[in-house]
Amino acid sequence: MKKARLFLAVAALLAAAAGALAAESRLVDSVVAVVGREPILQSDLLQDIGPQIQDIRKTATSQEQFAAEVDKALEQALEAAIEYNILYREAVTAGIEVKDNDVESRLDTIRKQYETGEAFAAALADAGTTVGDFRERVRRQIMASAMAMRKRLDFEKEVVVTEEDMSRHYQDHKSDFEHPARMQVRRIFIPAGADARARIEALRGELELGADFAEAARAQSQGPEAKEGGLVGWVKAGDMVAELDAVLAGLKPGETSGVVETEFGFHLLKVEAREDAGLTPYDKARQEIEPLLRKQRVDERYKKWMGTLRQRGNVRILN
Repeated sequence: MKKARLFLAVAALLAAAAGALAAESRLVDSVVAVVGREPILQSDLLQDIGPQIQDIRKTATSQEQFAAEVDKALEQALEAAIEYNILYREAVTAGIEVKDNDVESRLDTIRKQYETGEAFAAALADAGTTVGDFRERVRRQIMASAMAMRKRLDFEKEVVVTEEDMSRHYQDHKSDFEHPARMQVRRIFIPAGADARARIEALRGELELGADFAEAARAQSQGPEAKEGGLVGWVKAGDMVAELDAVLAGLKPGETSGVVETEFGFHLLKVEAREDAGLTPYDKARQEIEPLLRKQRVDERYKKWMGTLRQRGNVRILN
């Protein structure tokens, strides 16, 4: 899609916001691409990026920045719409169906991306569409996504990654497997509050009496890693806030810190293991390499397949 056409869509949005929607409706409804005999309208694209436009409007510091960022979003939305149209036709041929509950669930998720229900309704009205029409578009998009997933799963079953493939990748990309000195860390976190220090001190006492750190983290921590037993994972110097970083530097594997206070609350830290800077050995690296190569090959096959469908589908982007 050409920049000039995209900017017209942006101009239409700006005009609509100023109360000139009726005068600009012809621009919003213009056809920007055709897949076979199926048109893609500017209004289709504007529906797809409605929540993005809201976010861009809040952060843009000028009309020019707003227009440029919406242009970019529209270009991406056009490519997605073309792919969805192609995949939808494949889904129909493959007999893929979608349950009404799945459509309503997706529609509800989209509604929640708008600040209010009224804002969602207004966006549909601005684009000249109805909830029923939009619901059908959502159904088609779900069918298209299901078709894409089915094809990717088919490709994944066909892909073979050999030991030789993984070894060659390791040798060719050794720098990717170099790492600095690092430590594996668990954390218990209690956010700042009236009894936060008393609670964390009590937990520290339980740990000193032999309580398991991971179990205590699952039961008591309020950090995002609580469900994983407080496992933060591998960190290097500077990855955590200064107060925690300083304490971790002095802990040996298996040791637990005293209570550490930050502006966010109170923490207990445990270092599970330490590794010096070095190269991850192949036996360990191959666990990362195999899924990486598999995904790359699936992506290549999928891209080639989509390219064939696009040629067959007679895709035309209008100037």
